Amino acid sequence: MWFPLVLAATAAWAGISVIDSSLVKRYEKHPLILLWSQSLFTVPALILLSLLIDVHTAWWPMLMLAGMAAYLGDIYFFLILERVDASISSLAWAILTILLSIAGFLLFDEAWSFNQGLGAALVLGGALLLPLQRSRLITFRSLALLTGLAIFYVPVSLAKKASMAAGLSIEPVFFWLLIGRELLSFSGVWFVPSLRRRVKTLNTRVGPHFYLMAASVIGLFFLGEYFGTLSYRTGQLSLVSIVGNIQPFIVMILGWLCHRHTPSFTPKELLDADSVRAKLLSFMLVFLGLALLAVSQ
Repeated sequence: MWFPLVLAATAAWAGISVIDSSLVKRYEKHPLILLWSQSLFTVPALILLSLLIDVHTAWWPMLMLAGMAAYLGDIYFFLILERVDASISSLAWAILTILLSIAGFLLFDEAWSFNQGLGAALVLGGALLLPLQRSRLITFRSLALLTGLAIFYVPVSLAKKASMAAGLSIEPVFFWLLIGRELLSFSGVWFVPSLRRRVKTLNTRVGPHFYLMAASVIGLFFLGEYFGTLSYRTGQLSLVSIVGNIQPFIVMILGWLCHRHTPSFTPKELLDADSVRAKLLSFMLVFLGLALLAVSQ
């Protein structure tokens, strides 16, 4: 059951990547302002959710801190893009997968069958081909920065797996992982004068389409978090994280569909010739790996 849940979560995150790229292209280029505008939807929605369902759990401090760490990871990601070429940034997610696989083996006594091991190797190998094709850009410094980025996202995955393995209900886990992150996203910009000024003038620079697209991002965000967290109930931490590496390929497919129907909203860099060729080559390995994981779940 975990496999289709991970695919659904990954598809949601890929959709977010495409919409966020369009928002940056047409409206707001500062990532923290984008995150703040989206928190205008998430914070009220989460508060309403807490009134409708029982979110009580003794795990709330750990879950909340894990969510905050993920938000700090988002900020760190945007900061290191000034020092690391964007074309190799996906290497961070492969590093994250390796770290989570080690954690799965050591902390949760996970083990793979032969088919699962072969499938995992093919998926991870296909995902690694993309950044490694630009290996000349990978230096010790960039590798250290990308490893640091991966470490920021380890706590949230560990918290999801531990809470699901302990039998916690999905609703409080979902709520506490998100509320800490979104409160930081909403309040953080007010402490930086330059960001505060941009927030105050946002309405003069965007129109209704901006908020409609931001709301779409949040809908996908909630779906991605819900399905992703639920997948840890029956799926291994290591295998769930490995399947998540197919996101660049889904982004390519969604980018192509959007470019056909809404070309003015779709950044062309999602579909440049080099990107498509590299991803098609890698997808052959990834597809074989996914097939093996699907039949062995």
